[in-house]
Amino acid sequence: MKSLCNNWIEQVKYYMQLIGAHSMQGTEVGEILDNSLNLSGKMLRAKLLLLCSFLGPNWKEKKETLCKLAAMVELTHLASLIHDDIVDDSPYRRGKESIQNKYGKNAAVYAGDFLMARIYYYEAIEHLNESAALLSKAVQSMCVGEISQGLFRYNEQITPEQYFKNIEGKTATLFETACYIGAKEAGCNDMLTEKLALFGKNIGLMFQVKDDILDFISNLNTSGKEPYQDFKNGIYTFPIIMALKNLECQKLLYPIMEKNKIQTLSEKEVKQVVDTVIKFNGIEKSYQQIERLASINLELIKNLENNSEIIALFFYIMKGLEE
Repeated sequence: MKSLCNNWIEQVKYYMQLIGAHSMQGTEVGEILDNSLNLSGKMLRAKLLLLCSFLGPNWKEKKETLCKLAAMVELTHLASLIHDDIVDDSPYRRGKESIQNKYGKNAAVYAGDFLMARIYYYEAIEHLNESAALLSKAVQSMCVGEISQGLFRYNEQITPEQYFKNIEGKTATLFETACYIGAKEAGCNDMLTEKLALFGKNIGLMFQVKDDILDFISNLNTSGKEPYQDFKNGIYTFPIIMALKNLECQKLLYPIMEKNKIQTLSEKEVKQVVDTVIKFNGIEKSYQQIERLASINLELIKNLENNSEIIALFFYIMKGLEE
């Protein structure tokens, strides 16, 4: 099943290039658009869509449609990354210079918009109306989540509940939608489709918490992006929120967080933040949250006895987020 999924992913990549095609080869505009298409990483959302589809009765006959939809999901993700880097002023993405840093913010905005326009166009000409509506709704939720997160910038009082509401929109919704579309298009019954959608949502939450952890404990070489960017931008993520439950931690971090609102922190101050978050178990509690979500997901998929290979791949994906 793993080799089958990998084979299908090659077809997904073909459709990504087809959907993102343009007539500006050999120009600077064409170079920017080509670079935008080459941001793909592990293609986790596309793989989840395909894996969920393999649980339905119609997955073989729907191969091309499913690969097209997986390509659209991945391109939606790529467009969101380009726009995220503009908002965050990120110089790097996946170890490479970001589109906005290399070509400027204006070009990056339009490159992301171009990808979204191509997705909508292709959905229309392929008559993928139901899945197109679901994907559009996911983009709507992503935008709302990002806006809401922005409203909490530099707010040291943000609660775990508010944090999870934000990331359900900005991150988890696309995972959830990918799993739902894959299951629905392949003919899974409503109960299984909803279960797989919840599984995808939890994967998205796990993914974001893990990303928050990496923002504290990784460097550019290992994570592919500038570390500590969320904190510097006033986005206080799960490790910070959990560490701040301790009163002693509050006394140490609140003055730095106040300073962070008005000026750039020194390297020494940033290191103090990282050391404090680690000391007061912000990282450890974040990993525990990932483990809780993984336990819920294991319950969701434990009754898929006749699909042991798919369960193994689901487990492999979750294991990578837990470590």
